[in-house]
Amino acid sequence: MSEIEALRIKRRKNLADRPQPFLKRFTQQELNDEAFPSYKNLLVGRTHRIPTRQTIINIAEYLECTSDERNDLLMAAGFLPIQTELDGRLLERALEWAQLTMKSIPFPAMIVTHTQDIKGFNEPFQQLFEIPLERSLDGLLNRIDLHFSSGFPVRSRSTFDKVSFKQWEEHIINGLQAFKREHMLSRYDVWYQKLLDRIQKYNARDYLNRQDAAEEADPVQTILARMESSGELVPVRYKQVSISAGGRLYPQIQVFLPADSAARTVFGSLGCPADCAFV
Repeated sequence: MSEIEALRIKRRKNLADRPQPFLKRFTQQELNDEAFPSYKNLLVGRTHRIPTRQTIINIAEYLECTSDERNDLLMAAGFLPIQTELDGRLLERALEWAQLTMKSIPFPAMIVTHTQDIKGFNEPFQQLFEIPLERSLDGLLNRIDLHFSSGFPVRSRSTFDKVSFKQWEEHIINGLQAFKREHMLSRYDVWYQKLLDRIQKYNARDYLNRQDAAEEADPVQTILARMESSGELVPVRYKQVSISAGGRLYPQIQVFLPADSAARTVFGSLGCPADCAFV
């Protein structure tokens, strides 16, 4: 009870600096009504029954807990914590495995963490998407930047006509909606909020509130890629697949595969297998 009350009081004090958009007041009565109907009985000693694990999770959701705060509540009630993402040495080992695995992949590939940071990519990836060399070395690359920043050619070359713009927009909306589903339990974490700020920087937060663009979105994407023989930019279609590392959804190796004859030609010039089949 002390853990719950400490968090509730902390949230209530924060209302002075950050008014709640949903009129939440973090009172004992409100917590009782919204998350745990026996909360007041527990407070006054009418019951001593420990809340169920799901009830603790419901209380954590009401209190807008971070992953660490939610796990503190679970452990205080005698339940195992929820491990949503790898961190520390486990994450380091998973990234090391991903780096080794990526070296054996003969197609454009990059490594992405749950924070959407790009922790590495191979030479075919750098050439296909023409990542500026200085950005490939600064170690601060994020997928949001890759798709939205004018410092990269990805957005402009993926939205060169009405059809490609619609396809790019559907991919962005579906990707952000999938991200929200995957990280529902982490949405109050600092890293999650920082990612929302990064999205807002590109005035793209509206995409977060859009429903999935299509029930079965076409997984194939289009981009203008450079033909090595002529230097000309031509539209090529490609498909993206993900390989998880470390026993969790992230980190991932995201691999890009050709999906038409023009893409086969471009990918072949990047050193990819010349006989690679369409995907």
